[in-house]
Amino acid sequence: MKRSQKTFFYLILFILPLALWMGLETLANWATHRFDPLKRDRKKDTYYLNQSYFNDFFLFEKKDLFPTSASNRAIHAQKGGRFRIFVVGESTPAGYPYNTFPQFECPTSFPNYLRAVLQYNRSLPEIELLNASCNALNSLNVLDVFSSLIKYQPDLVIVYSGHNEFFGPNEFVIPKEKTALYQNRTLYALFMGLRRTFLYQGMLKGIRWISPRTTGRTMDDLQWSRNNTVAFHDHLNQVVADNYRRNLTDLIRLARKHHIQVMLCTPVSNWTFPPFISKNQFIGDQRAIVNWDSLDTQAKTAFNSGDMAKALEIWQRLYQLDSTNASVSYHAGMAFVRQKDYESAGLALLQAKDYDLLPFRARTFFPVICRDLASRHSVLLADVESYFVQQSQRTYPEPSLFIDHVHPNDLGNYYIALLLAKTLVDGGVFAGVTALDYPGYEQCQKALRIDPINVRQVEVDFAEQSYIKMLSELNPEIKGFLGRLRARAIDEAKKP
Repeated sequence: MKRSQKTFFYLILFILPLALWMGLETLANWATHRFDPLKRDRKKDTYYLNQSYFNDFFLFEKKDLFPTSASNRAIHAQKGGRFRIFVVGESTPAGYPYNTFPQFECPTSFPNYLRAVLQYNRSLPEIELLNASCNALNSLNVLDVFSSLIKYQPDLVIVYSGHNEFFGPNEFVIPKEKTALYQNRTLYALFMGLRRTFLYQGMLKGIRWISPRTTGRTMDDLQWSRNNTVAFHDHLNQVVADNYRRNLTDLIRLARKHHIQVMLCTPVSNWTFPPFISKNQFIGDQRAIVNWDSLDTQAKTAFNSGDMAKALEIWQRLYQLDSTNASVSYHAGMAFVRQKDYESAGLALLQAKDYDLLPFRARTFFPVICRDLASRHSVLLADVESYFVQQSQRTYPEPSLFIDHVHPNDLGNYYIALLLAKTLVDGGVFAGVTALDYPGYEQCQKALRIDPINVRQVEVDFAEQSYIKMLSELNPEIKGFLGRLRARAIDEAKKP
């Protein structure tokens, strides 16, 4: 056999099985839609969110990603004359933590409230809203989801992302040293492409059947948290910020290519939430560290007794030793709040958020990037962070609109919906509509069948059972925050 013929023979020997496998994979997905974000319900003539698709973002299988009300989790198979709004993002638009307690049937999320506000106005076209958000996704995952949803013809996409950029859907699993690796576009495409094959899924099920996991974690979550701190001046911040900018830029360009309008939302955090982890960055002998602890204790005693001047004087001394300690900035900020020096409070609390070594709250550069991209690309911007600051009438986001460190409570979600609706009208999204009627909070609750008692039950259970409860071992003051949340929810539930 000639050399050329031999080469051709081996090429055919390799290509034919590969082509057959790819063909079978394509045929199987066409029949089952296993790797599509939406599945078809032919009886109802709708498409609904495919939990298996979203599960593929996680290294370990998640159950009940969408356990609560199916509101805004499906669209008609035929678009017709409807105006389609797709929401893509992380746990905030997904409705966390209300979406994790199915027993209470509490469909709280700002996309749900947004649809209620828009439907209240009969002058608008028929609105069809799909909430394709999922807990723990980062901007690269969000770009992936949006790319897969384009074929369903949205008119507008609302993007909310920024809190999960460092670890994404695999927090408590991957070490920070691999963050850049997991955000590499080429490696990500190869990895997700492999996961989205029946061959891979079959092998994975086989492995799980042969060697089932007895625990849901590969390592202790608290130990992971202590081992994967990221200082504000760590180079990883720049890597993650660059990736975030690139992901949102590509999403905007992709949307423009398909004539889809874009609204970016700035991620908002609760600046008055205690930092998860604070560490001294200064180099000193043991005596200096002991003196630090002693002074910090004195400052907290003064704070608790109401002597804000003395507390601030001591924390100022500690700040001069180490200006990057999140705990010092946090306590100084809360002392300034007590003194009603809100300008100083805002600066200190913002620094405490950014210097929190566990970066579960979007650092300052994420909202800044959103504002910059909206300006550069002339897309809609819902500046949620600035809006929550306005609601507080101070210099930091209104604390009463949060349930934890980043997630808005039921009322907070309603306020975000009001901002988004106003942004849509001001941006001329609906031709000829220059103003809206805004239904009240209780009207929207009734429209969505949100029982205030169920809202309080979720908040009580969240304070007692959530992963924040577990992370409170990192900082006892978080336990105090959760205790106050629980007490407040119980008091509200008792009101007539």
